[in-house]
Amino acid sequence: MSKHRHRLLAGAAAVAVLVVLALGFHQLGPREEQRAIRADEQRVRDLQLIAQAIYVRQSALPASLAELPSRSVISLNDPVTHAPYEYRPQSGMSYELCATFGTDSATNAGPQNPSPWSHPRGRYCFQLNGSRMSIY
Repeated sequence: MSKHRHRLLAGAAAVAVLVVLALGFHQLGPREEQRAIRADEQRVRDLQLIAQAIYVRQSALPASLAELPSRSVISLNDPVTHAPYEYRPQSGMSYELCATFGTDSATNAGPQNPSPWSHPRGRYCFQLNGSRMSIY
């Protein structure tokens, strides 16, 4: 092969690598969006741990989240704003846990992987029951 052809193939390979990298970064989205997705994932984990702690009590709903065991590793505050998550007891063992999300989980996870912890962007309340470990 001639030198010219080697250079041409090397240049084409470099362009192909750059295109693949650019498409990959485009698919990931901006850094701020990735931070928002990670923060929302942390919010969901926090709410799941809170729901689990309430379920373990099973006798009665706590009047507030402050009644949950203090030795637990549960965060009761938003990871970004540090505002407390909202908790509202309803009738019987029903209650709501609310948070403000930066992204729509359906957009992030895709429709092929629906979750009972799916949420829209903005303030959203999950309807829960302290006598079961599942969302209504």
